[in-house]
Amino acid sequence: MKRIFLYGLGTVIALVALVVVALRVPVIQDIVLERGANAVVSGDTVDLSDPDALTLIFCGTGGPFPDPERAGPCTLVAAGGRVFLIDSGTGGAQRLQQLRVPMGTLEGVFYTHLHSDHIAGLGDIAMNSWAAGRSAPLELYGPPGVEGLAKGTFDAFGIDSKSRIDHHGAAVFVPPAQEIRSTAFVVASRDESLVVMEEGDLKITAFKVDHVPLENAYGYRVDFKDRSVVFSGDTVKDTNMVRFGADADVMVHEVMGMANIHTIIGALQDNGLSRQAKILTDASEVHTSPVDAAEIANEANAELLIYNHIVPPMPLGVMEDIFMRGVSDVRSEGVMLGYDGLQVRLPAGSDEIEVGGL
Repeated sequence: MKRIFLYGLGTVIALVALVVVALRVPVIQDIVLERGANAVVSGDTVDLSDPDALTLIFCGTGGPFPDPERAGPCTLVAAGGRVFLIDSGTGGAQRLQQLRVPMGTLEGVFYTHLHSDHIAGLGDIAMNSWAAGRSAPLELYGPPGVEGLAKGTFDAFGIDSKSRIDHHGAAVFVPPAQEIRSTAFVVASRDESLVVMEEGDLKITAFKVDHVPLENAYGYRVDFKDRSVVFSGDTVKDTNMVRFGADADVMVHEVMGMANIHTIIGALQDNGLSRQAKILTDASEVHTSPVDAAEIANEANAELLIYNHIVPPMPLGVMEDIFMRGVSDVRSEGVMLGYDGLQVRLPAGSDEIEVGGL
């Protein structure tokens, strides 16, 4: 038996060695390259054209911390073939491309607020959706200041945009689509909401949340036919999420792991990094803990709670356990940690919540 095992092991080693040698032969490399290129190019893209479903694709579930597993805040919403983003965080465009999302279908971006980690990816979103076939201007919606974001991004990419048209031609890069337009709005008070878009079966409503010192930080509720999802944006534990998120099928709520963050703050202080410790301490005071977000979802009677804007990064499993500590005591089911590539589909005329990964 031992001799048979050794013979089999020797055979495997020989085959592996043969493959390694073969892959160094140019003609073999070219065959592998050609087949790989065809496999990538011919792969199916995500279908966002369903006329009877509200679909979410999480293209960025992280925050301002560098995290190889999570892009910055970015969530795609597809409703009856209409396609929008909630925020455009760093790396969102690249993640959408990795997920094989047809970016040319994108119409616009709804901004919860204008902090850097929520807006930094706009240039890449605008350029890559244009390159993918977007033929109309990109529309931005959000609090006052979104006008400057639109104009500043358009101006900053002006030379690049012109060179794309000059190089590839107006039939490929349709000139009117390089424009970035904006609609700024103000929700009058915390007790009110504002319907930002209402077209056919789609309604998108903005409401105020508490993310001091910003005066205008918004959550959004998206209603399509008889399905709904509510986004918190960045906020402390806020009763407006209960009021305007009542009975939502899905609540997407930002979270900060307070135990994780306070440990990092302590490490920064111990190592003489008081400036960084102050910034992180201040930040911890304007976000929501996972337990508090679970309590909000319970009060709102949300069917599924998805944690988003996950801070800090959690490279080790034990950190995730600490992050989620106490959540199950408050909400034993209907809660999950969001991740890049998560897809949630809400078919109209049904109570089903279809959850999967791309």
